[in-house]
Amino acid sequence: MIHVDIYKKLKYYDLNITFEMNNEVLVILGPSGSGKTTVLDCISGIKSPDEGYIRINDSIVFDSYNKVDSPVRNRNIGYVFQEYALFPHMTVKGNILFGVKSKGITDTGYCESLMKMLGIKHLEARYPSQISGGEKQRVALARAMAVKPDLLLLDEPFSSLDNETKQKIYNEFIEFKNIWEISIILITHQAEEAELLGDRFIQIKEGAQVCSFL
Repeated sequence: MIHVDIYKKLKYYDLNITFEMNNEVLVILGPSGSGKTTVLDCISGIKSPDEGYIRINDSIVFDSYNKVDSPVRNRNIGYVFQEYALFPHMTVKGNILFGVKSKGITDTGYCESLMKMLGIKHLEARYPSQISGGEKQRVALARAMAVKPDLLLLDEPFSSLDNETKQKIYNEFIEFKNIWEISIILITHQAEEAELLGDRFIQIKEGAQVCSFL
């Protein structure tokens, strides 16, 4: 169970969002600049809310009233950024294993299976500059999943893909979410994408929840 109830004062508006979720895909839908990425950054620990509470399964990672604010490394969250944020000097395999090694995980055999499942095993020795946008998306997803997260955050991960690649990735994502029992929060500004991939939905505008289908 994921529980989020946070408030953060931003430059042009105040961010207020509250929701609970289980092992499902929760889509946060809204226009650019509506505060979607800030929500993910607060959940991941990249930014801190001004007030509120965040619980990931049995772990309270943020509680303003009891002065709890766990660092990113202690939240066990996988995060796929909009531009993937792959390390250009590392191979595909190096990128995937980066977070695993930082967590002190020594048995990385499951990462081989993860790469095979996502169809990128043959790319493990290549560098990000040598692979396509769709392949980069799969590598970023594999890197996020390699740490065995309790929660997966996806910040418009399909926005830079062409339509043909996007449709293929959509199908793979649907298959992926049916195999992995994990809570996923997907950020998008496209209603069709939200309807296709999401189980439940929150729509926000200028930091406020204007519509929820929870």
